[in-house]
Amino acid sequence: MAKLESWTSIGAIAMGSLFVSMMISFYAFLAGPEGEGPNVDVDPGALLAQTISISGAPSLILAGVVFGLSFRSRNVFAGFILILTGLALAVGMWVVDTMTQGIDIQFVTLGLEYAPKIFVIAGVGVLVLGAYVAKFAPQSRIRHTSDYQQ
Repeated sequence: MAKLESWTSIGAIAMGSLFVSMMISFYAFLAGPEGEGPNVDVDPGALLAQTISISGAPSLILAGVVFGLSFRSRNVFAGFILILTGLALAVGMWVVDTMTQGIDIQFVTLGLEYAPKIFVIAGVGVLVLGAYVAKFAPQSRIRHTSDYQQ
């Protein structure tokens, strides 16, 4: 039967992939058709904060919860899913960072330039946590009834 950290890691990858897809579509929206920007009024900073708070931060929080739950016992499945989450965040945010050059200067804010870089670093961090959980965490000890007898 799957443990809590396995299901939580599935939630982390779901939120991470949602975040990457939302950021790619958001940056494509800001680039607009033929690089002219969107045809409507938009506040890029507020939309970026909303996107990060909806799916980016929860993905990192869930990854931290998985690490906390499986810190003392090895869970290869949860570690593998965390590695995939870290790869998805790092590669997806690298793609988003390359899309920054196509955004018109009037829509570029400080957060639009630094958010992809921050989440690339966070994705690498999640990848390292997943590698620790999958490979380096101590194996869980099975307790027998003889352990409790004197």
